[in-house]
Amino acid sequence: MDVHRDEEQGILAGKIDLALPLRPPDHCLGSTGQVLRILMLNESVLMSTDDPVGTAVVGFGFAGRCFHSYLVGLAPGLNLQGVVSSRAEARQQITDRLQTRAYEHFDELLADTRVELVVLATPNDLHAPQAIAALEAGKHVVTDKPMCLDLAQADAMIDAANQAGRVLSVFQNRRWDSDYLTVKRLLQEQTLGKLVYAQLAWGQFGAPGSWRGEAERGGGKFVDLGAHMIDQALQLASSPLQRVYARFSDAGLPNDVEDHAHCILSFADGSDVHIVTSSLARLQMPRWYVLGTEGALEKHGVDPQERFMIAGNIDAATEDESLWPRVSRAVAGQTTQMVVQPVAGRWRSYYENVGAAIRGRAELAVTAQSVRQVMAVLDASRTSVRTGQSVEMAQTDD
Repeated sequence: MDVHRDEEQGILAGKIDLALPLRPPDHCLGSTGQVLRILMLNESVLMSTDDPVGTAVVGFGFAGRCFHSYLVGLAPGLNLQGVVSSRAEARQQITDRLQTRAYEHFDELLADTRVELVVLATPNDLHAPQAIAALEAGKHVVTDKPMCLDLAQADAMIDAANQAGRVLSVFQNRRWDSDYLTVKRLLQEQTLGKLVYAQLAWGQFGAPGSWRGEAERGGGKFVDLGAHMIDQALQLASSPLQRVYARFSDAGLPNDVEDHAHCILSFADGSDVHIVTSSLARLQMPRWYVLGTEGALEKHGVDPQERFMIAGNIDAATEDESLWPRVSRAVAGQTTQMVVQPVAGRWRSYYENVGAAIRGRAELAVTAQSVRQVMAVLDASRTSVRTGQSVEMAQTDD
């Protein structure tokens, strides 16, 4: 998920201090036609594989309102039991518009036996302690991305999930982006041939606000947006990651995080993927630029699902044909340029899979172990920036 606005400022067990607009947008609170399944289950009932998974969202900032509560409400295998917020006016919005319970404190949620799945839509520095607390309370957990602050925290979360025997996943919804799925298909079909080079870029102009401009809280666009692009690069790679090199630039914007970041992922087969994030992008770079042995691809613009989701109907997401990927390759001995109709993106699939995995009907699509390498890359990038050297990567099991 990519959020560039003020969110919850802190939610800890027993105490929450939130910054929330007085009137959240109505379309982020459940559009007219959206059916939110509220199932009040007796606490003594044993859940069957057909029962929807009781789910609660922690945090009611932009992410909690417009991403997680919305998508949970659309997943037939999940049942939105409640949302945590310390703000009285926000809790009123939750009960009136979502027609579900509004918890004031995180520990109230942990004590509710109807809640099986906890979704963390909170600042990055709270993901690890909250996830571990929820897992120790016997809950399954989804954290927003990034998974946490560093690899050590990721390993502690994975250990807690293994000890509890519970599902732990990370909201890497952009594995279901249209552009990513299109690039993946073109590589699989050998339309582009073997991957040689790719650049994934994402920027806006202006410093991130609130905690997103604070390094110690896990702020900065490289962590926020880079977590998605690093994950996509690792998913596309056909050989192990060998080394990471990164540089961060400070252009004087009013925050203590990087203003521009450039990270190079080098793989064992000789391919390189460049990840670029920026707060200086007055003009947009291509979102994707891919060179293969048989062709090249250029794609501008980000996946349209967020815009339509905020408007209240993610299923209506469409993209102007002027933003469709352009491919250049040899056809019958002649260099030919073509516009490729993109594969449809579907963020709804993430939570549908989580519900099915918890009930044992599907394998978990986004495992914590698969996201662990993203955290390893983020750690390696910081080390590379500090030392000015590339960092050799240890081989990890996904």
